[in-house]
Amino acid sequence: MRESLLTPSLSLSAAPAAKLYSLQSSFVLAFFGGPFAIILYSALNSWKLRRPLDALVYLAGLALGVTYLVAMLTRYAPLVSLIDVIGNSAGEALWRALALALTGIVYLLHRKQHRSAALFGATAPSPWIPAIACAVLAYGMKKAVQFYVVAGLA
Repeated sequence: MRESLLTPSLSLSAAPAAKLYSLQSSFVLAFFGGPFAIILYSALNSWKLRRPLDALVYLAGLALGVTYLVAMLTRYAPLVSLIDVIGNSAGEALWRALALALTGIVYLLHRKQHRSAALFGATAPSPWIPAIACAVLAYGMKKAVQFYVVAGLA
């Protein structure tokens, strides 16, 4: 008989899994806070998971958000024609759609961890303080980009 079959495969010395913020709180924050807020909020989950390469996805998301804001403020022709077709509130709707798309991409990055947390019934930490902080920082980031673009146009 092999002795390796009798040894436990899980050791107590392993660190416990990180408790991630829930997908529901990410969705609500993305809807109300925008792309910058969900990038900051999801970066907290990546930091808890010790996954530094996720930063490349976040940098691409930040670049996409800044590009969208610049296109809106400089009245980029294809975007303006799309907004004219959709309606007056299309700019904000597209901003929220971008945030929700980024939420889906980030979920795909952390899907395995979210599923295992749901499987084992792990409770997510309270998202209130980090979500509010990320929303406030994201609002400041959006206003800073807008100020920089408008100052550059003047």
